[in-house]
Amino acid sequence: MIGSWLEVLSIISRIEVPDYESMEREEWKQNAQQVKQGLANNDPRLAKRIATYIDRFGYDESTVRKKIRDDPMFAAHFAKEPRRTSLHQKAAAKWLDMLPSVTQFRSLPPSGKKALYITSDGEIQSGEILKHGKPSKSLDFMWLTGSIICYAMHKYTKEGGGNQDSQYKEMLALLKNFLSCGEEGIILIIIVDGPYYTENKMNELRKNTRDHPPRSYAVHLEEIPNISDEYINWEDLRDD
Repeated sequence: MIGSWLEVLSIISRIEVPDYESMEREEWKQNAQQVKQGLANNDPRLAKRIATYIDRFGYDESTVRKKIRDDPMFAAHFAKEPRRTSLHQKAAAKWLDMLPSVTQFRSLPPSGKKALYITSDGEIQSGEILKHGKPSKSLDFMWLTGSIICYAMHKYTKEGGGNQDSQYKEMLALLKNFLSCGEEGIILIIIVDGPYYTENKMNELRKNTRDHPPRSYAVHLEEIPNISDEYINWEDLRDD
């Protein structure tokens, strides 16, 4: 059992928040090194990217394939994007699971019967019992902080665009749905990171949070321990 609040602070200070930029660069490098092997294995994703490249620029397929085999810099152009491997979400999940305030951490399925959604009337339902289709983006994580069940969605976004703007609207919809929630003993946390989330966007998200139970939050990942302090009295956990 954790000895004191000061010990908790010490533990948290040693758990570094994910450096998404460095992790993403490293993932790009690793994915680039796998392109030549993907070519040899006739990887369908790579074949599709090569076909798109040929369609755009009119090069012969054999020429493109030879260039990939001979030129690592050219091959890197065809590397799988890190965001397609859920790099950021996996890193956030690992960090959250290490926090002293987090127990029974779970990464939730993105779809299917066991995925969790917040309906328009604020209820949290699984895909198995939904009656009117998906009401919003599914939740990403759940865990316990003290006796409180925490539900969370996580997004890391670098820059704007059609897909990114749609994801932002999904988070707003999730928060607005939760405004009607009447369930006790739970909270909702929207976790966002990356340059896309300007102060204006954060303010817009926070405008749609609940400041009374069941509460909701829109925060950056490193702010999660501050939320935990609202639900756990660390001094009560001191060893006898």
